[in-house]
Amino acid sequence: MAASTSYAAIRSISLPTRLIHPKAKRVEEELKKIQALNSSSSASSRIQLGLARLVELYDFVNQQVICSPQGQQALCLPHNSKLVEESLDESILLLDVSDFTRDLIGTFLEQIQDLQSTLRRRGGDLSVVQSEIQAYISFQKKFKNSASRQLKSLARAQQAKKKCPVIKQSKTLDQHASMVSSILRQSHTSTISILKSLLQFLSSSNENQKKDGEVGCVDNSMLRSFYGRIIGKKTAQVIDVKTMLGRLAMLNVSLEAIMDELSYLSRRLIQHRASLLNIVTP
Repeated sequence: MAASTSYAAIRSISLPTRLIHPKAKRVEEELKKIQALNSSSSASSRIQLGLARLVELYDFVNQQVICSPQGQQALCLPHNSKLVEESLDESILLLDVSDFTRDLIGTFLEQIQDLQSTLRRRGGDLSVVQSEIQAYISFQKKFKNSASRQLKSLARAQQAKKKCPVIKQSKTLDQHASMVSSILRQSHTSTISILKSLLQFLSSSNENQKKDGEVGCVDNSMLRSFYGRIIGKKTAQVIDVKTMLGRLAMLNVSLEAIMDELSYLSRRLIQHRASLLNIVTP
């Protein structure tokens, strides 16, 4: 891939060091699970597992942190009003990116299934399936451009978060309020990082996906065959249908699993936003 699907860039949770709290520990454990995803077998597996762990994280944060009496009290404090506003703004972006990416993958899956059907019915003669392959490649380019645009939006949000001042402990800011604000910031930071990794996986170039990108494996093979046929190379006049269908099937399974996890995440982000809205509109 263009960039390694690694979550090392996620900052470790910066909860108050003196704070011994079960909720803080639980969130820290969930974030560490996300940080430890580098050893998974493939890019799509890492992303799928990362999304699943985000779902677990938001289940806990929504139910046990934001909606708890202590969490509600902490977020209603005047010095946390800006944090709540920022979190609401970020929740819109995260939800939009999650939904857009899920819909984009859904359209991509339709293209994959159409191509699979064509290859099964017509075989690997490029003179017969050329138009379907060309349509697939054309969609791939639009797909990657759309993913790249979403990636830029997340990059801007990530940059803005780096400029946010770190809340320091003070006499007027109790430890629980500090914990809640830190949990919110770190949850959003982790979400941005994983969504970025997903979009990098979807938008990266073929050359960089040879090693561990399912999208690139299929794209490379078809591009070589298609353009080989155009310039008249006899060796590229017939596609290895069995290999192609196998790669398309692998890609289909990976993207379906990612799309399912995105659906679960979107529902948690909706709950997350609703919980925050209940604080500003009691």
